[in-house]
Amino acid sequence: MANNSNRYKAMERYMTYGLLANTAIFIFYLIAAGNGIGWLKVILALIGLGVSGLILWILYSSKELLKQRSLWITAGAGAIAVCILFSLLLNFPSPNKYKQKEETAYAFSEQL
Repeated sequence: MANNSNRYKAMERYMTYGLLANTAIFIFYLIAAGNGIGWLKVILALIGLGVSGLILWILYSSKELLKQRSLWITAGAGAIAVCILFSLLLNFPSPNKYKQKEETAYAFSEQL
């Protein structure tokens, strides 16, 4: 019985590292999206969704997906995936188009 507990604790530790890495990927995704770096936004979104899917698949294959002791890992991975999907669908955050127009108009007026 102690061996099963040790295996679960090791899995929980690795899942925690995965969630922390996925949170960092999501933060970098938001920064890239806010600065208008489209190619990086797409790459980070795919990596973030892949990591969330991998975590959920590992929990499902080990039959820990909906157990009480693993529910926080399931909720964390699912929440990051949902946040990325909604951010992609709503195109939020995105660069302020009006601010860019003002900066270019200001730069143009300085040249004159």
